[in-house]
Order: sequence, then structure tokens, then C-alpha cells
Amino acid sequence: MIAKQTIGFLIIAIGLFACSNNNGGTYQQKVQSVEEIERAQPTNFLNASGTFNPTLFGNNLKVHGVIKNKATVATYKDAVVKITYYSKTKTSLGSNNYTIYDFFPPNTEKTFELKIDNYQNVSTIGLDVIKATPN
Repeated sequence: MIAKQTIGFLIIAIGLFACSNNNGGTYQQKVQSVEEIERAQPTNFLNASGTFNPTLFGNNLKVHGVIKNKATVATYKDAVVKITYYSKTKTSLGSNNYTIYDFFPPNTEKTFELKIDNYQNVSTIGLDVIKATPN
């Protein structure tokens, strides 16, 4: 009987110790971990969108784009934007990568403009940020 009470007491004591020893971390530690996550995964926080117009002779496209940084703490730089050319049937005609040499602070939008080669039969383009450097 005493052995059962002792075991019960030990189980309760261990349970209370485990609950009181909760390492939630300080606010600064939590912010640092958010920053570490954001710095390690820039493509999850940077989005590119935009429009295009053919130039006068049609051999180039002028792209007007926006890169939005949804990160709360991390700043990025030198974003690489992949532009994919699509036909009217949504078939991919090709793609090229372009580096936008700028800084992208948290919760901001930055506009950019590119003059790029045109492909034959381009109906639309797609923009994706495929890489960026944490600052």
C-alpha cells in the first residue's frame, strides 16, 4: 500500500516538474527563430507579379513587375525572377532568369522594369521568384 502511494506521488511530482519546466523561450529567442526561418526560405516570402507590352518592333517585351516581401523580419536582396513565356494555349515556350539588384525589406513592395527578348507566339508570361539572398 505504501509502495503504491509512493509510486503515485512520484508520478505526480514528475508530471508537475515537466509542466513547470516549459521552455517557451524569451520573446527575443522566438523572434530570432522567425528570422532564421524567413532567412532560410526566401522563395516562400517573395512573390513576383507583373504585366508586359511588346516594344515598337515586337522583338522585345517591356515587363513592369512588382516583388512583394511577405516576411515579417527578414530583408532580402538580389532576387532572381524566372520569366516563363506562354502561348495562347498555355504551352510553355521557354523561360529566362533575371536578377533584380535591389533590397526587399519586410512587408514591402518594390517595382521593377525589364526589357527582355520576345519569343514567337507569346500570349502571356509568368513571373516567379526562384532565389534571393538574405541581407
